[in-house]
Amino acid sequence: MKAHAIAAYDAREGLVLCHNVFDPAAPKKILLRKGHILTTADRTRLERVGGMTLHLLELEVDDICETEAGERLGAAVAGSGVAVAGESESQVRLTAVVRGVLHVDFGRLASVHAHDGVLVWTLEDAMPVEPGRHIASAKVAPLAVPRDTLEWAMRDGAGAITVAPYTDRRVAVLVRERMNQDARAKFEASLRMKVAWFGGGPPVVRYIATDVDEAAVGLRALMEGDAELVLVGGTGSTDPLDPMFIALDALRGRMLRLGVPAHPGSTYWLGELGGVPILGLASCGMFSQMTALDLLLPRFFSGEAVTPQLLTSLAVGGLIGRERTHRFPQYSEQPDTVD
Repeated sequence: MKAHAIAAYDAREGLVLCHNVFDPAAPKKILLRKGHILTTADRTRLERVGGMTLHLLELEVDDICETEAGERLGAAVAGSGVAVAGESESQVRLTAVVRGVLHVDFGRLASVHAHDGVLVWTLEDAMPVEPGRHIASAKVAPLAVPRDTLEWAMRDGAGAITVAPYTDRRVAVLVRERMNQDARAKFEASLRMKVAWFGGGPPVVRYIATDVDEAAVGLRALMEGDAELVLVGGTGSTDPLDPMFIALDALRGRMLRLGVPAHPGSTYWLGELGGVPILGLASCGMFSQMTALDLLLPRFFSGEAVTPQLLTSLAVGGLIGRERTHRFPQYSEQPDTVD
């Protein structure tokens, strides 16, 4: 790629403009835009600017112009659940094609940016997204890049951006808190709404007393169903003699982690019984729509295993406030559907 300063009347076909060319008779009117590859059809417009000096690039045989480079880069980094949705000002837009959770492979993205002038930027990792949502853009900074540079970046970033779709996974709930009928109705409506938002079936809910025997009976009953996640309401991680902990141990279950590095929700705990994760919630997690639980549910319904590693991954961004609303499911909005 070679740069030239050439009078407009000497500019030849195939050279690339490094800047906008304005009409001398109407200084705000752009005759030719930056990045435009000159053709014979541009001769009339170039005559209007006379001897103006133009900065132009002469592409080598292995150089790829920014538009083509951006399109190829965008197609390369788009993985499952992602589509290339068009180009504007040499930026290629990537959009979600399914309802689900955005995943960004940080290692692959870092490898892309090891190649000078090659750029990809995204929304935050692990965000819930809807079909049609603009989730990433790709472009090259210069007006052209060497073919080798682009192709190495494409290989390094292949499939770096994906959207994992929500699936119908089964949730069961064990509630140890005393609730009157109004509170139960409110709780169950909130729970059904959340699960249905992800496309899940109606959750099974059992209410039990606070003693060990009742806790064991309740857990055992839920294990006989098809639950893939059990939520236990009205329990925290601070009391080692909590009846739920004793019942879990008696049933040969395991405690996996006390506490979640996010708040509200820092007193949650995670156990396991018969291969099924059991997540203990403080009462705040049963009604609110912005807790650690609401960060975990999209991950669960998009196919991730509920593990200690998943819980600790919430640490960055776990300081939950109003400025973090974009990280949460928009339960109040009707989910879009895709034919």
